[in-house]
Amino acid sequence: MRLINKYLIGAVMLTMSIYFVSCGDSFLDTKLQNAITEDILSERQAGIDASLISTYKMLNGFTNTVGNVWGAAPSNYFYNSASDDQHKGSEPSDNADGYHDINLYQWSPGLKSFRDKFISVYEGVNRSNKTIILADKLSANDPTTVEANVVVKAEAKFLRAWYHFEAYKMWKNIPYYTEVDVQNNEFRKPNDVDVIPLIIADLDAAIADLPANKTAVGRSDKTVAQALKGKVLLYNNDFAGAKTAFDIVVNSGKYSLNPCYFDNFNLATDNSPESIFALQAAVKDGDGDGANGNFLERLAAPHSGSHTGCCGYNNPTQDLANAYQVDANGLPVANWNANRITVGAATPVDPRLDWVMGRTGVPYLDWGVHSDGWIRGNGWSGFYSAKKNMKLTTDVAGASWNNNQVHAKNVNFIRYADVLLMLAEAEVEVGSLERARDLVNQVRRRAGGCAQGPAEGPVAVAINDSKITWATYKVGEYTAPWSSKDAARDAVRRERRLELATEGHRIFDLRRWNIVKPTIDAFRAYEKTVINGALDAAGPVEARHNVFPLPGVEIGLSAGALKQNEGF
Repeated sequence: MRLINKYLIGAVMLTMSIYFVSCGDSFLDTKLQNAITEDILSERQAGIDASLISTYKMLNGFTNTVGNVWGAAPSNYFYNSASDDQHKGSEPSDNADGYHDINLYQWSPGLKSFRDKFISVYEGVNRSNKTIILADKLSANDPTTVEANVVVKAEAKFLRAWYHFEAYKMWKNIPYYTEVDVQNNEFRKPNDVDVIPLIIADLDAAIADLPANKTAVGRSDKTVAQALKGKVLLYNNDFAGAKTAFDIVVNSGKYSLNPCYFDNFNLATDNSPESIFALQAAVKDGDGDGANGNFLERLAAPHSGSHTGCCGYNNPTQDLANAYQVDANGLPVANWNANRITVGAATPVDPRLDWVMGRTGVPYLDWGVHSDGWIRGNGWSGFYSAKKNMKLTTDVAGASWNNNQVHAKNVNFIRYADVLLMLAEAEVEVGSLERARDLVNQVRRRAGGCAQGPAEGPVAVAINDSKITWATYKVGEYTAPWSSKDAARDAVRRERRLELATEGHRIFDLRRWNIVKPTIDAFRAYEKTVINGALDAAGPVEARHNVFPLPGVEIGLSAGALKQNEGF
């Protein structure tokens, strides 16, 4: 049984939300306004559990407050358009919530998408803190609930760390809120403290009290928290600490790579052995707009002529497509320059290419053969459609203004391949190059497990299936020992791009590697030669672009507590 009872969430999220308002109050000041009060919730364990479920619910990013919408999408595709993997897509005049401005590095504190994300993560923080307060209150009144609420509070602390880390990835300089701040009405906190130790402290506290295994699908446990801790430490360049955390996850024996890469993006195989932590999406929730489904991801669906007919955002780049070219040994080639990979060409490619993006002349899941007509503004921002988040035609559709865009497929936040590659990165930095090579080879070995099948089905087939006429697929492993740390580092980073493309990691990886400017400058120089105008108005990449600007509205509401990131 999944963690989330959608009907329960519908009731609880109304009562637990502390909205970010613009009428003079700080973003956490507004009191509970609905029929179910904190006292009622804290009277019994079911109320505490409902509060915790509501906290998990915020992983989908949607609060339905102050216009919060697209910029809060859980896969962070808005912000990944600042990388070399994705264009904004759609048409030049269609700039939902400032999406194209992010693509062009024309970032302003006034862009609505930044506030979308800010509202989302701090609503998650607020619900985490409220859950802890309610659990403490019930435990004080009813000692029989103490043991259960130790676990509830551990999950809430994990989620509090998660939401703060999402904010950290975006803005780095952020305020950190605990239940003590809520109890003391300390809502206008400065953002001048390094929050990494605070995130780690919350995770350590959570790890101490979380169960060894999830009590329900979608929840956290000790190894889920260790995976997040390893990632936080990696972002802080604590490679030895990250290695320790990731080794705990790997050595737990609880996770494994799916035999087929597509299993990570198939509703039928949600919560597979590769899924460590994921948004638990559902569409049978009584919500007329599918807000508990895969809601905020829907702009990435292909456009006219496709199974959805809307909306054509989030186009993978030619630069990314080129990255999937391989040599005769099935290894990535050093220099990518295809200017659109020809369908049916003998040049071998990694089969992940056609799981990541829809290419004209290649079957698109079970929808039929992708065509140029599916690309909105074809040629303006590329030739490819997003693919990983789309449903099969046979999957249950969601309730939405376009039922085929919103569905119940999960959004993976941390999967085992991600952990293996982060561990490989840590191994390189501590000098264990051969361990890193083995970890990368595990991921590459699995990449050869399946390929996009023919239009008439099945969806996934062997990479050498005789019905495949549109590509020559090949994946090889690194057989020669890695003796150069620089070469090993490059191979690991390249594999992260190939494996995790369009899953929301790329821009944050480029930042923590301190290679945003050279990467984006080279990407733009090439990409402008193959597309028509999408990058013509791009601003220069500067040092300030290693973080996004904090929302100007929140700076104002903080009464001077929040300081804007330098350069904005």
